[in-house]
Amino acid sequence: MDLILSSLLSFALIFLGVSKCHAKVDVASTKPLVIPVDNVTPKLTSDDVAKVIPCDSSVSGSSASNMMVRIADRTFNYWFNSPAMKASMLGRAVDETQERLKTDVVVPASSAQGTTHKFSFRVEAFQALAKMEYSGWMKAAINYDAKASATDILLKEKVFNNKELVVSHQAKKDQDLSMIGLAWQW
Repeated sequence: MDLILSSLLSFALIFLGVSKCHAKVDVASTKPLVIPVDNVTPKLTSDDVAKVIPCDSSVSGSSASNMMVRIADRTFNYWFNSPAMKASMLGRAVDETQERLKTDVVVPASSAQGTTHKFSFRVEAFQALAKMEYSGWMKAAINYDAKASATDILLKEKVFNNKELVVSHQAKKDQDLSMIGLAWQW
């Protein structure tokens, strides 16, 4: 019993700071402690996290696996669009490839009052997207997203100074959606 009581008393004295320090340190000759500053490890902010974690988690039909895919996709895009990655050899090769997969064709008007037609073709291979845009008599766009297996078709026609009639159709593997609307700018 005395041994247990003496152990508890020693423990309390040591860890409660009542014990005496026997180390001999000359404070006058001690060098100051220099804590290194880490300038290499990137700092994550709440804005960085918001770029990776989707804030619209209440999207209907989103499951945990869909959310994980979205987080992984956004993480990869955020990393790939970082300045360090863009400056790397791989980043430059991808940008050059993306640039080669863009084509614009312009058919000039045959007269002063004629209509100029412009076709833009874009294939974004690393995002699995194909886009075609037309402007001339109206504005039109067709987008194909291979990851989502979805095709979007959009037609716009100016009806007033600042208003456009918009007709759109979206075709997915499990549903189709057609809309008509009026868009305006102010």
